[in-house]
Amino acid sequence: MEYIKLLLADDEPIILRGLKKLMSWEQLGIRIVAEANDGTELRDLIARHNPQIIISDISMPGGSGIDVITELNEQGYSGKVIFISAFQEFGYARQAIQLGALDYLVKPINKVQLERVVGKAVSMIRETSDGERNKKMLNYYEEKNRANTIEQLLDGLLDGDTNTLADLTQLGVIVVSRFTTVCVLEMDDYADTSRWEDRERHLVNFAVSNIIRETLDQEPMMGKGLLVQKEGLFTILVQHEEKDYPLQLAQDLRHKIQQYLKISVSCGVGTSMEGIEKAEETYREALKALNRKFFMGTNQVIRCGEADTEANKENRPITVLQSHLVKALTAMEREKIEPLIKELLEQIRIQAGNNKNLALTGVYNAVLTLIQELEKFGGELEGYQGGLLERWNDCLSYADVAQEVEAMLTEMQQKLASKVSGKERALLTKVKSYIEENYDSNITLESMAALVYMNSYYFSSFFKKHTGQNFKNYVTEVRMSHALKLLMETELMVYEIADRVGYNNVRHFSDMFKKRYGKVPQDYRQSFRQFET
Repeated sequence: MEYIKLLLADDEPIILRGLKKLMSWEQLGIRIVAEANDGTELRDLIARHNPQIIISDISMPGGSGIDVITELNEQGYSGKVIFISAFQEFGYARQAIQLGALDYLVKPINKVQLERVVGKAVSMIRETSDGERNKKMLNYYEEKNRANTIEQLLDGLLDGDTNTLADLTQLGVIVVSRFTTVCVLEMDDYADTSRWEDRERHLVNFAVSNIIRETLDQEPMMGKGLLVQKEGLFTILVQHEEKDYPLQLAQDLRHKIQQYLKISVSCGVGTSMEGIEKAEETYREALKALNRKFFMGTNQVIRCGEADTEANKENRPITVLQSHLVKALTAMEREKIEPLIKELLEQIRIQAGNNKNLALTGVYNAVLTLIQELEKFGGELEGYQGGLLERWNDCLSYADVAQEVEAMLTEMQQKLASKVSGKERALLTKVKSYIEENYDSNITLESMAALVYMNSYYFSSFFKKHTGQNFKNYVTEVRMSHALKLLMETELMVYEIADRVGYNNVRHFSDMFKKRYGKVPQDYRQSFRQFET
């Protein structure tokens, strides 16, 4: 329960002691906060404690009751004053009541009279307090309903519903301005659910919203900004005169949020449009700009339409880069591995058009192909394939994905190197290179054994020891791998593909392909293209 504060004042200590004992103050919801012995002390204690009820002798050294109540009226005091007076001071007390005192009591104080007057004061204070509280509550809900209405209308406007403009104008949030621009802001680790509990995340969102609103309120001359949380993003509709203001605003917000909350944020800024009706267009551009943070890096402001530099680059096909990378990995040419990985991933990004999902799928397919090729040189590497897409999708940037891919391929290369060394590695590389270059010819165990000056039996054992595969199965896998590429990347007929990978019998080729990939070539091609569309 919230207690009412009471201040007692009298220059006679016995009167003060009697007042304190005369009633059970706390049962009435009253707490005595101070006692004054003269007018000067009474003024100081009123200023310090701001009591809601004052019971005071009307005539004390240091100032009369008339002086005190006059000063309280000038200060706008809203509490209740009850004076105590001697019988001969009755006219004096009546004057005080005319000036605003609630009542007066004649000494000696009668308990019943005191209870009546104090009860009246308490009722009046409670009634006023409840009224003010209800008024504040009503104002709060009215403002909250207004804010919710504005957010709903803004949400519709950003989705292209220009019918909301009339209501937004009536609510006074649309102003006449030269430009309209939308900025979208996102916490960089928003997807990391392990960092915050739900309550902490709510508090962080609240803090970010406050920083944005305070910043917008501080610069009313630069433009009017309206904040709405849309699809998990802090979305700001800016109405402004200076074309570069939204970019400056976004940079300022990023800096403040990092400085005060110690969290990293990225912001996409749409193109400045002439007319509030273009809000949806600039909003879509802002989203497009923000989505590029996966490739450009986090903790920065990205403006829509920033020029790309890849248009002037010399592009090499992804299949060619994969082939060079396999050779570098198997030949242990470490100085070539990192540049080739970077170039491969850059080409995948360019071909994906800076689309995160397409880029990650492209990287995944490229890595699977590399693993299949590397398995031919050193046994089983299946353990590297599990959960790759899920793990990369959680990365904050494409650079983080590239770092993981490089670390994984380097580890696989080291694993291969530990299996084969010295002269044996050179012989195995020679055999595999020959198969890779002549898979469309008649390759036999005997011809390969002769190539490295071994008898057939020893070569068969040597090959299986270092690759974990039967020689004939290995040759079949190489041919099937090339057949799959031709099937997916060309319009060649099945019999033409069979001939190009060393099969003169189409039926036999189709059977081997189905055994490897689960479907005959034509069915596999059709199902793949259906998936693409």
